[in-house]
Amino acid sequence: MRLCKCGCGFQVVDSNNYIHGHNRRGLASCTTKGKWSIKYDKCISCGTTKRKHVGKGLCTKCHRALRYKLKKEGKVDRWARNYDKCINCGRIDRPHASNGLCGTCHVNNLNRKKGKPKRNFGAWSWYYNKCKKCGTIERSHAKNGLCYDCYEESKRDLSNNYKVCPICNVKMLKLNQHIAMRARKCEEHRKYQYDRLKICFDSNLNLHDIGKELSGMDRHSVTRQFVKYFGREATKKRNELVRCYNISDKAVINFNYKNMFGTIVEYDSPNQGKIRLRSKLEAKYAKWLDENSLDWFYEYKAFPYKDRGGRRRTYTPDFYLPSENKFIEVKGKNLLNENDIYKISQVRQAGISIEVEII
Repeated sequence: MRLCKCGCGFQVVDSNNYIHGHNRRGLASCTTKGKWSIKYDKCISCGTTKRKHVGKGLCTKCHRALRYKLKKEGKVDRWARNYDKCINCGRIDRPHASNGLCGTCHVNNLNRKKGKPKRNFGAWSWYYNKCKKCGTIERSHAKNGLCYDCYEESKRDLSNNYKVCPICNVKMLKLNQHIAMRARKCEEHRKYQYDRLKICFDSNLNLHDIGKELSGMDRHSVTRQFVKYFGREATKKRNELVRCYNISDKAVINFNYKNMFGTIVEYDSPNQGKIRLRSKLEAKYAKWLDENSLDWFYEYKAFPYKDRGGRRRTYTPDFYLPSENKFIEVKGKNLLNENDIYKISQVRQAGISIEVEII
């Protein structure tokens, strides 16, 4: 067993002479010999031994409190314990960080050792005066000297199917989303968005077809954009007028987002004209109504009700027969579930006449 050469009595690891440091002359440094510090067994202020000893028998917390108290009373005039000012910039308004350096100079010194340039306060970013790629200073800095748009572009896989913004020439996958976001602050993007929506607003295309023209927008997003740029009343009037162009006068709805991936059947009625129905069963029943010379409306009206969870819903029966003043819901065999029965019963409680036809 080998013991430390300083005489402290502690065992050392093989090939070592001391268990602690030693000075330049090869003599052992001072050791606490198991005590909290060389002269003190505990902090003379709070009595703790968990925090390290700093000086004058005080732990880190108590020593900091003492320094603050003395400085507040004017008994400590120096900027730091051993320095009157920053040895680099000479300022005293910034707090001392380490080795006679203020906080800013200390960080710059660390970055210099890491090979980073000096921080540039008040510029576009700490280390860059403008975007390295596009040279802009209007868009905020994101990372690695790139603005937000250039950084997002660098993360995307734009090997194929990408689009280029006609205003700022930025590549992206979703052009509509990019233009809508930039239109909030950029007047050129806002004008481009307005002109593009104005063409669709003045056309006789329905909302579903406009969404396809605008690269994947759904009808609700198109409606929100129309309301934003042209107003709620003008949008409502336009949609009602276009609905009359695309479907017959007695078919109120020609598209349902809930049945986007379902079967859409176009039925050529001798009395109603071409109408888009949601299933082959509805087309079969519509044909039976025409053969029996019964006047009918398709999805004539929606009724509000509350589901079992208390949420507000709407229910639209398939057909309305004005001669009998009743609504018809068409279902296939074994397709009438509990939810359908519940919502039909809720609407019947409001005094609406609804019958279910099983085909």
